[in-house]
Amino acid sequence: MSTQSPPTLYELAKQSLLSGETAASAALYDLPTQLFHELFVEAFLEDRNEALKAMVQAWPFPCLPLRTLMDLRIPKTPLWVFEQRRLEERNLETFEALLDGLDRQLSQKVHPSRRRLRVLDWRDVHRDFWTSRPGTVRVAHSGDASSEETGERGPRKKKPSLTVLAQLHFESCSTYANHDALQVCLLKWVRKRRAAVHLLSEKVTITSCAVFHVVKLLRAVQLDSIREVHVLSDWTRESMRAFVPQLKKMKNLHTFRFGSMDPDKYYSPSKNKWHSRIYAYHLGQMQSLRELHIDKVFFLEGKLHKIFRNQKPLEALSLSASPLKESDLKHLIQCPTTNQLKSLTLRMFSMESFNLDTLLALLDKLSGTLETLVLERCGFTDSHILAILPVLHRCSQLKTFSCFGNRISLCTLRVLLWESAGLSQLTHGLYPAPLESYNSKISHTVVDTDSFVMVCARLARVLKKLRPSLRVQICTYFCIWCMNCRLYGLDPSGKWEVTEEYRYPGGQPVCYCCEVSRRIHDMFSW
Repeated sequence: MSTQSPPTLYELAKQSLLSGETAASAALYDLPTQLFHELFVEAFLEDRNEALKAMVQAWPFPCLPLRTLMDLRIPKTPLWVFEQRRLEERNLETFEALLDGLDRQLSQKVHPSRRRLRVLDWRDVHRDFWTSRPGTVRVAHSGDASSEETGERGPRKKKPSLTVLAQLHFESCSTYANHDALQVCLLKWVRKRRAAVHLLSEKVTITSCAVFHVVKLLRAVQLDSIREVHVLSDWTRESMRAFVPQLKKMKNLHTFRFGSMDPDKYYSPSKNKWHSRIYAYHLGQMQSLRELHIDKVFFLEGKLHKIFRNQKPLEALSLSASPLKESDLKHLIQCPTTNQLKSLTLRMFSMESFNLDTLLALLDKLSGTLETLVLERCGFTDSHILAILPVLHRCSQLKTFSCFGNRISLCTLRVLLWESAGLSQLTHGLYPAPLESYNSKISHTVVDTDSFVMVCARLARVLKKLRPSLRVQICTYFCIWCMNCRLYGLDPSGKWEVTEEYRYPGGQPVCYCCEVSRRIHDMFSW
């Protein structure tokens, strides 16, 4: 008859510490950091919320990567709906317990020297903190915190007792509903403690239509810590009126992305005038803005001069799928906003509406500063590409060039490849598959398998003679909608990459078109 061995002294001590008793809690301050780390993870996985309240008060590291801690409970396999809900409830209960423990820590005045925790990290970083030795991550966290705080401009603020680092996502319908609920809980907690807790968020992404709710939650954030704002939502005029004034408070805003106000849905002249005026007013006051990306926005047409009237020089400008007039391009030539432009993106515009000389004049103005030039789906033909080549040669700083999505012939593509390879700084080129790759009897967007393989074979001879350091990608229209092509984890823009070995790392075939990939792999696998 076997007898169960009695628990060891270590196990008894661990049970006592995890019990959350007051006497045991006092001993937490004297635990070795590695042992403390192991006990904390165990308490989290076992839902020992009372123990976690005590342990977070005695946290021995300067930073607590809380966001990645909540992911420890997420299994690798999909869950049933009721299991997922229960998981969300468990995480929320634990999260509230941890915040309650932090409240108690913040209220402690007897032993301030024991308060080692300075930064609560709600970013998706340093996952290895929970799986490796925590000491190896401590310095990186401390560095992140100090850089965030010392990077602030303006009057010196009172140093908070606790700094929260976050990258906020406000999503209407999200697969990360669990993190959305936790984020709301965190923001409400911080808002009530703004004197002692400062929440810094370098990047804010908004896809929610509940603008008034988002604005309310943003009151918990130190708005001058925000450097990037991405707004991708179909907002009403009332929504815009509520949100846009918040931009003025983001004094260190570096990058602003705005989109999804579809020109096909909004065509009212009065709305066009109102939006361009209100954006012109607020964007003009953001003197730190360096990157502006506008995608699928209805109110740009003929209004760029208003938006850029008071704007300081930008480093990056992206205008995509938004109606423009030729006067808008002419204004970009004349205004000082583009004098120092390093990146220009013009995407999904029809050249039938513009004089080619206007575009050439704009590119000529920027030829001394441009490092990235994107001219995608602009309706370019062979004559347009050939006309651009002389100006392209003068772009001596150009590192990335893309003209994907334009209809050009194989002959013109070969000339473009040779000429662009002559740019000494160019490292990445993104080009369209030539017209000979498609089945013209059906549609210019449907790839003809046999023709595409032949085109690739002819291009291979050209590409082998280019600079080895030049990364070239040939793109087809068809791949944009092919789900299989997205499984490689790259940007779903339909790219076929040709490297020196004509393979991706790991031996994957180089063509994203799944129907053609095997045949091209066989052809280029020498």
